[in-house]
Amino acid sequence: MLWLLPPLCWTGLIMYLGGGQWSSDETSSFLVPLLRTLLPGFSPGFVSAVHYLIRKTAHVSEYGVLAVPWRRATGGTWIALALAVLTASIDECRQVFTPGREGCVSDVLLDGAGAGAALALMSALRSRLGKGAWAW
Repeated sequence: MLWLLPPLCWTGLIMYLGGGQWSSDETSSFLVPLLRTLLPGFSPGFVSAVHYLIRKTAHVSEYGVLAVPWRRATGGTWIALALAVLTASIDECRQVFTPGREGCVSDVLLDGAGAGAALALMSALRSRLGKGAWAW
């Protein structure tokens, strides 16, 4: 039963990050000035593109991390992937009703790709290093 704690806690964090306080407008209020400082001389369009890339990389990373403890908790790669995509779908549906946010099918696909990539990487490492490398 304790195996469920890590993926459920990470799911809670994802749901928190899916709230209005983490909308693009909110993150741009502190990330864009930081990026302008780190990237002096670059156009505002380039800085906006970097901000967008950071946000989308967060999607891939969040769900990549989520899939791994789900794999450990359930024992199944496909179940872990399905649970990660289900979480992404619920979060994006919720964002439709959250002020400052919008739900996107493309984000669900991106999240699923992140989860699938993490699971594929873990499977490849496990087969390369031997099944004893990770006890899952």
